[in-house]
Amino acid sequence: MEEISRAEEMVLLAIWRLKEKAYGVSIRKQVRKDTGKDYTYGTLYGLLRQMTYKGYIEKSLGDPIPKKGGRSRAYFSLTPLGVQALKDTVKLHRSLWKDINEFSFDES
Repeated sequence: MEEISRAEEMVLLAIWRLKEKAYGVSIRKQVRKDTGKDYTYGTLYGLLRQMTYKGYIEKSLGDPIPKKGGRSRAYFSLTPLGVQALKDTVKLHRSLWKDINEFSFDES
């Protein structure tokens, strides 16, 4: 499987954490909470569009929201391919960091 980017990893993890509450604003807030990164909406929606195209996530529309002028909110969820991408990423990180402990950095 193709490796995902760090940005894709952060957004996929945010969607996984948020479950059925994963929509643009909530995803942006979750990424900021988890990483301190403050993606613009343009960057975030570009990533969401890209990951939808790659098959990592799927988009569904909720009920119309009066506060949004009757527009529906777009929700995002992980596909089986997205879940596998996260599992592969965890496996890669564990492999890269094996045999390195917190004290190794003090030796340089």
